[in-house]
Amino acid sequence: MSYSIIETCIGCTACVKACPVNAISGQRGEMHVIHPDICVDCGLCGYVCPPEAILDFNGIVATRFKRRKDADRVAVVNANRCTACDFCFDVCPYDAIRYVKVDDGFFNVAEVNPEACKGCDQLCVTVCIKEAIQLYPRESDAVKAVSARLAERDQAVAAG
Repeated sequence: MSYSIIETCIGCTACVKACPVNAISGQRGEMHVIHPDICVDCGLCGYVCPPEAILDFNGIVATRFKRRKDADRVAVVNANRCTACDFCFDVCPYDAIRYVKVDDGFFNVAEVNPEACKGCDQLCVTVCIKEAIQLYPRESDAVKAVSARLAERDQAVAAG
């Protein structure tokens, strides 16, 4: 038996982005469906579901991963370790990760937008096989440096 989605689903697509085997389908704003022949019962969909609309294989609401109360943390990518493998990009339910070009060639690395990151600390950090993603307090120097770099890039794009 697999996980299932109930009628309280708001169609946010967080579960679709979190599912490592593409077992969930549906349109934004509409109820989604978990395909039982594909689902591997990993529970990631339940961890990221904002309205807690996913039932586990026992019919119990899958527990949503709550943001830690003891620290407001943000994911930061170490560009020297990142290989742009797509794991973190694919699993982030908040669209907080994008790729940036770091040289004139084809080399890209992941970058986390601190404004979009919810610091859930389960998904991107867990799937990063190169341990390139770490969590830092929102007010740390590492997070401030990323925010400043993003602001500079946005200004350069706006200036043309």
